[in-house]
Amino acid sequence: MKRRAFTLVELLVVLGIIALLAALLFPVLAEAREKGRTTRCITQLRQLAQSTLAYLSDWQDSYPLAAYISQHNNQPCLFTLYHELVPYIKDKEIVLCPSDPRPMDVERVFAQVMTLCPAMGFRQSSYMGNWCLFEVGSLPPGAFHPPVSQAQVELPSETAMYYDAVMAGLPSLTPYIQGHHRERMNLAFVDGHARSWQTRQGYGEVSRGDGGRAAQYCLLQVSAYYQGGQFCEASIFGLAGRDGQGRLCWRCPNRPQGSPWHLSGSCGY
Repeated sequence: MKRRAFTLVELLVVLGIIALLAALLFPVLAEAREKGRTTRCITQLRQLAQSTLAYLSDWQDSYPLAAYISQHNNQPCLFTLYHELVPYIKDKEIVLCPSDPRPMDVERVFAQVMTLCPAMGFRQSSYMGNWCLFEVGSLPPGAFHPPVSQAQVELPSETAMYYDAVMAGLPSLTPYIQGHHRERMNLAFVDGHARSWQTRQGYGEVSRGDGGRAAQYCLLQVSAYYQGGQFCEASIFGLAGRDGQGRLCWRCPNRPQGSPWHLSGSCGY
């Protein structure tokens, strides 16, 4: 019996069908992979929040400082928020989001001050903290702010603790949100829960403290940190509260007006 081979046209049709199916399936698979990375990132943020709650119970309900100068082997070094949490997390990978292609080089950000204290090889992070919740210790330009107490947080479920972000260098250390997850960012809150907020990519870029550049993202989620409107709110600061008209707002209670790090907030008190 004579066998019939495929013609060139038939082969091209089959290849075309395979290419079409691949083109249709690729976005679906990419979306599934990103959902998996988003879930992992949210889980890590939730674990960071739970680690911080454990820290509170050991330190008289006071939040850790973001950074201050300490010593290691009789040499000054920088002790950061991450260093404070090492006994509670025990894994440096928890601060690296799988959707973040280039985490912040924290060591390089603070290199102009001093080197980081040793902590499991910690150097990079995909998440930044709420710098009005985790106060600045002994850093230039020379002010010290006392730790924030748990009693100062009026609305724990509305106050951000950690979130996807990069930060500027000294002296501001301004955190800038990042919509790593298809223009969504993940956040953990003071009460321990974590969720995702919608963002939009802005038209400019922000300067990273480690010498790089990052896309600018703007909040779209109406919250204590964004009241709506066309203005691009690219940072999250402050403890959530309510103003005289009952609207969500934020304040930075442990930074008096005389401090070079003073932030007036939006609560009006």
